[in-house]
Amino acid sequence: MRYVIESALLWLMGTLFKALPRGAALAFGRHLGSLAFILAFKRRRLALRNLELALGDEIPSRERMKIARRSFKHLGTLLPEFFQIPRLTPDSVSDIMTFEGEEYLDAALAQGKGVFVLSAHMGNWDFMGAAFALRGYPLALITKTSRSEAINRLWMQYRADKGVKLLKGRGTMKESLKHLKDGGMVGFAMDQNARRAEGIFVPFFGRDACTLTSLALLARRTGSPVVPIHTFRTGKGHHIVIEQPIEHNPQPEQDQDIIERTREYTQWVEKVVRLHPDQWTWLHDRWKTRPEGESRVQRAKCGESC
Repeated sequence: MRYVIESALLWLMGTLFKALPRGAALAFGRHLGSLAFILAFKRRRLALRNLELALGDEIPSRERMKIARRSFKHLGTLLPEFFQIPRLTPDSVSDIMTFEGEEYLDAALAQGKGVFVLSAHMGNWDFMGAAFALRGYPLALITKTSRSEAINRLWMQYRADKGVKLLKGRGTMKESLKHLKDGGMVGFAMDQNARRAEGIFVPFFGRDACTLTSLALLARRTGSPVVPIHTFRTGKGHHIVIEQPIEHNPQPEQDQDIIERTREYTQWVEKVVRLHPDQWTWLHDRWKTRPEGESRVQRAKCGESC
């Protein structure tokens, strides 16, 4: 019954957002985000606390409130854009999205060892993945699944229909290595909290954050270049920035090498979040997992603003 109800709601939302002109759909999404900022008080409080942890010593509380509000508005626009993914074509991608540094990605792929894409949940990451696939790039994404079967089916279908290969569940590492061997790209989002058994602690905005080590392990094992790519919203469109591969001096001792690689990747994530703080997911509990013997990060009180 739950699946039927959720599928019906998704169909209704999809019908609405597909029918609306792009500008109207984005405006609707911003209003939804504003409403969520008011009503989803637990997530709003989490976003404000995370902003205080990350930027509390750098910007005043009023500015943090503005960033949080804009972040919710941005996330609101992702909903109508999600339902417009089926309308993306190679031509429409060129109209909506601009690219910077594509030569770095082409040069990395030309090495013949495949490419790891280092990214984050910045801008519209689903649009970015679809854009690369529609431009002919062999992109595979390591992805999580939704708890909702209806949402999960639609989400996976939309991405797969645009040519994005999805790697999930058991056997992900083996599939990633095969895709690399075939000259493909494997994408990692390195900005999410990891469970203690899956990650290591490296600084993120000056605080230890448990971070996945899978990219560092695979990059060390294969020697494939790691190309940082992020996207951000520019009005009604999006801009994709491709940077040169991260230069890393391998350490002979594996554990230390994994720590250094993961630290470098996390530093890059912090850099792009600082560039576009209102387009990152502050409502995610990035510092949730704590080292052994340490309690949850001590949250400074943020007063009535929370």
